[in-house]
Amino acid sequence: MKKQLEGKVAIVTGGSQGIGEAIAKGYAREGARVAILNRSAEKAKRVVDEIVQDGGEAIAVACDIGSVAQIDRAVAETRSRLGDIDILVNNAGSYLMTPLGETEERTVEQMLDVNIKGVFFLCQAVLPDFLRAGEGVIINIGSIFGNTGFPGSAIYCATKGAVSLLTKTLALELRDRNIRVNSIAPGWFETPLNEEYRATNEEFMRRADERFGGKGAWMRPDEITGTAVFLASPGARSIMGTTVFVDRGWSAY
Repeated sequence: MKKQLEGKVAIVTGGSQGIGEAIAKGYAREGARVAILNRSAEKAKRVVDEIVQDGGEAIAVACDIGSVAQIDRAVAETRSRLGDIDILVNNAGSYLMTPLGETEERTVEQMLDVNIKGVFFLCQAVLPDFLRAGEGVIINIGSIFGNTGFPGSAIYCATKGAVSLLTKTLALELRDRNIRVNSIAPGWFETPLNEEYRATNEEFMRRADERFGGKGAWMRPDEITGTAVFLASPGARSIMGTTVFVDRGWSAY
C-alpha cells in the first residue's frame, strides 16, 4: 500500500519534543522526508536518529523562528539537502503564563516573534517551492485558547487567535494556487511545554479530569498525529481555511 506522504518533503518546526516530535515521526512513517527546524539542532538530533532507525529520512536544521534571516537560511538548507518543500507544519510556539500586571515587554515580544511573526515568514519562505510545484500544504498549530480565553495567558491567547485568522486569510489568498492552509487547535496535551503547570496546579488537574467524567482531558502527543497526516494528504484536498480541534471535546463543553 502506498504511503500517504510518499516522496514529499516536510518541514516541522519545534520538532525536538512533544507535538512536533509526534508529527515529524508520523510524517516520516508515511514516507515524507522531514526537516526538523529547531532552535537547537542538537536537541532535534535525537528525533532524527529515531526516525532514521525506524527506516525514515530526516534532518535537523538549527533555526530561531523569531529571526527572518534564520528562517530563510533554514528553508534554503532544507531545500538543498532534501529538495523543494511540499508541506510546512508551523508547530514551534512560545507559552509564557503571566498576569496582566506582571507581563514584561520582552515576554510579549518573544511570544509575538515565535507564535505570529515566525509563522507568517515561514509561510512566505516556502511559497516559491509551492508555486513551482503547483501545490502545497501549510498546517499551523494553534490552540483551543485561540478560540477562548484563559486567565494569565492574554498574550498567548491573542497570538493563537491570530494564528486562526492568519490561516483563514492565507487559505483564501492561496487557494487558487492549489495551496491548502489549515490549522490544528490542540487541547490539553502532555508536553514539556506545560510540564511545570501540570505539576503545580493539582486543583485544576482534578477539575479538568472531572469535566471529562474521570476519563481525563490530557492527551499524548501521538494522538494528534493522525489529524496532521490526514490534513497533509491528498484525502484532505478540499479542506481549506479551517481549524480542526483535537481536544477530546473540551471546546464543545
